[in-house]
Amino acid sequence: MAGSISTLGIGSGLQLQDILDKLRAVDQQVVDRKKTSITKYQSQLDEFTVVKNKLLTLKSAALNLSLSSSFTGRTVSSSSESVATATASDGATVKNSALTVTNLAQKSNWMSSSGVTSSDSIIYVPTSQVSSGVTDPVTGSIASAPGQLTIAFGASSTITVDVDSGTMLDDSGASGLSLVDLINNDLENAGKITASTYTVGSETFLRVETATPGGSGESNRIAISTNDTTLTFTPPNKLLTIQSGGKATSLSVAADTTLSQLVTQINNDTTNPGITASTINDGIDPANPYKLILTATSFGEEKRITFLTQLPDLAMAEQASQAVANSLNSQFTTDGIAYQRQTNSINDVITGVSLNLQGTGSSTITVINNDDAIKEMIASLVTAYNDVVQEVKGKSGYDTKTENFGILSGTTLRDMPYDLQSLITSTNRADSGNNITSLFNLGLEFNRDGTISINDSTLTTTISTYGEGIQAFFLGDSDNYIEGFADKINNRLRTLTGASGLLEGEKTAAQTRIDDLNLKFAADSARLDKRYEQLTKQFVALDRYMNQMTSMSNFLTGQFNSLSDGWVGSSSNNE
Repeated sequence: MAGSISTLGIGSGLQLQDILDKLRAVDQQVVDRKKTSITKYQSQLDEFTVVKNKLLTLKSAALNLSLSSSFTGRTVSSSSESVATATASDGATVKNSALTVTNLAQKSNWMSSSGVTSSDSIIYVPTSQVSSGVTDPVTGSIASAPGQLTIAFGASSTITVDVDSGTMLDDSGASGLSLVDLINNDLENAGKITASTYTVGSETFLRVETATPGGSGESNRIAISTNDTTLTFTPPNKLLTIQSGGKATSLSVAADTTLSQLVTQINNDTTNPGITASTINDGIDPANPYKLILTATSFGEEKRITFLTQLPDLAMAEQASQAVANSLNSQFTTDGIAYQRQTNSINDVITGVSLNLQGTGSSTITVINNDDAIKEMIASLVTAYNDVVQEVKGKSGYDTKTENFGILSGTTLRDMPYDLQSLITSTNRADSGNNITSLFNLGLEFNRDGTISINDSTLTTTISTYGEGIQAFFLGDSDNYIEGFADKINNRLRTLTGASGLLEGEKTAAQTRIDDLNLKFAADSARLDKRYEQLTKQFVALDRYMNQMTSMSNFLTGQFNSLSDGWVGSSSNNE
């Protein structure tokens, strides 16, 4: 404490410090009352914020009921969800629609007719070999020295012909010694393979191929095992051309391509028109269970897969249920009108309703008003109203336990519950049928504690019976300049919570009081400190003076005692 000196009073023997402390405590009570008032107003300021937030919640609930979109919510149901499921957007036409689905949209699907042993099995066995080109097939030699050309056919057959520097490619049988004649006339051949030439530009090429028409597979494989000619032989690539959605892709498939390699080639092709390749193990033929599956990435007839060319060792067949005679489109009728679509997701037939077709059959699609959403919004309004009323009443009434009034008792907010009650029970004549003129028509009831509630049974019945009247009650009638009930609440609360409203005025007043009291508290504390600083100095001087007086008293007492002793001794001697 200012002015406190631990040795004060020692000189005088008086409890001077205790006297100072008690005097200071009495004066401090007057100053501390301002601090108590500051705490009170700060609590009041905090409570204003709590009330404002609750009013804003009530305002938000009223705002939701003032929007026309709040009354356009729809609920949709399907009498048979195995036929179709449905969703509805706000504003969808309230009606019942008869739906009959006769065909679901499908993705075009093809599968190889026969299987292979594994996904690593070869699906293009070369049944021909093509040589490099020569410019003079009649007189030009195809060998620089004597040697042989051996052609392997199938699993075990070979055809070997002798060649030398005089062997030409093809002289149309004039000499019988051309390479074409040697191969075709070889005794080991016996109709197994056929040799022929063809010309491209200025060059002539030799083609060696199986003699079996349409022959394919390992039994017709042709390979060059010995080649002492100047020619080089390669198996030709095969063209696989697939079309979907009006777009086609042509794949050049190399000899000895495996099933898995073909799948990768199709899926990674940059011109893929929307086809996914995969393999399956159908298990039907245990020895050859692996098959190629081609599936369109999109539904519908427009994406049907067709083949312009196929691989000889991998014949593809369209799934039986998807034959050309059967449409890949969804086919259905709604209210007797027939439709076709490329998909099973339909959003352009029933206004505001999206259908997802699930199977064939019949269903009734029912669109109704979303009454539950309206009930929830009204319930939110009631809850928000009760929160405000209970908060203000609880903080402004008399507390029998503390024997004090609430923090809001001295403010204008104490009358707010009565103002809100008048507002919530007010009437509105926007409903042209006069069926809904106040919340009492919706089941409004007052509780003993001042809160309100809505009778759910009454509300449910009223909404189903007077849906348009309820909408008019909350939204108003702009044609006749009648404000909606929700706007009335919203606008009133705007004046209460706005920058120049009642709450902000109370908050400003409370803050002003706090600021003034803080200044007065600081000034009073400083004044008190100064006063007791001076008083302490005076007590110190008093203590010092009293100490001096005590010392002088002690001195004089000693002198008097000495004189007295002297007088006593002198008297004794005279006797």
